[in-house]
Amino acid sequence: MRKTSAILLTGALLATGAAYASERPAPSAEQELVGYQPLFVGPARVHPRRDFVKAHGGGGSADMTFHGGIVLTANKTEAIFWGSQWTSASFAGDKITGLDSFFGGFGGSNYAATSTEYTGTNGQVSTSSTYLGHVIDSSAAPSRAISVSTAVAEACKVTNNNPDPNALYLLYTSTGAGHVSYCAWHSYGNCSNGAPVQVAYMPNIDGIGGCDPGDTWTTHSQGLAALANVTAHELSETITDPRNGGWYDSSGGENGDKCSWVFAGVVKLKNNSQWKLQMERSNRAYDAGTGLPNNSGQKGCLQGQ
Repeated sequence: MRKTSAILLTGALLATGAAYASERPAPSAEQELVGYQPLFVGPARVHPRRDFVKAHGGGGSADMTFHGGIVLTANKTEAIFWGSQWTSASFAGDKITGLDSFFGGFGGSNYAATSTEYTGTNGQVSTSSTYLGHVIDSSAAPSRAISVSTAVAEACKVTNNNPDPNALYLLYTSTGAGHVSYCAWHSYGNCSNGAPVQVAYMPNIDGIGGCDPGDTWTTHSQGLAALANVTAHELSETITDPRNGGWYDSSGGENGDKCSWVFAGVVKLKNNSQWKLQMERSNRAYDAGTGLPNNSGQKGCLQGQ
């Protein structure tokens, strides 16, 4: 069964009129969020791994285990900015150029290297990451949270039903998700011709306190800093668990989940751009008693500075 993994918002729901969490979609007939309330059920199996506490710092078994599938050994990324507002410089601000810089510097970085211990049936994760650039789809963005099938359909449309099987297509909507309990999510599916595609839903999280990393370390806007942090979470999880057969613990926690909302210092990427990004989980570091602790006190979180 297909799981959809989401980054849950940190802390209590805020009086902003919207509540966000981590990597999962809003309630629909296709999915079910495990971890906040209410539960959402996945299109294939109830994914028992995301409860709120575990999504914010571990829980479940200490180590993640391999589930017999692939990883993205050399990943690619493409940003899809969905909504007419993205054509306005005043709305876009530093987000498009900033995310271009983030993706352009991710490959070959120490941050990307935090996932290289993980292997799949197709080989071992490397630091190789190729940015395919961004696309602006100026059609009207959905007014509320989207389903996995909607995300997959958008990625297939933009790629003319020819997505790269090693890529993650990240959908940055100009609109928010509404009253949900996550900040972003990642999942996967197939185009109408059967082509496999990995997707991530990245709604507008400007001003959402529960999705804000509180970046006082760089000069990025609040909106860009928030998007970059949850992007790092979703990308690292997709690399190590792209299609539900990769690495996660007995409660379903992926490498991003197990170190959610834990930061150690400024991350400098390969292009020297600087970011406030959450740490990522390492089995090796945990087993060796190294790395920094997550919110459950378990060591093994790596910053990749």
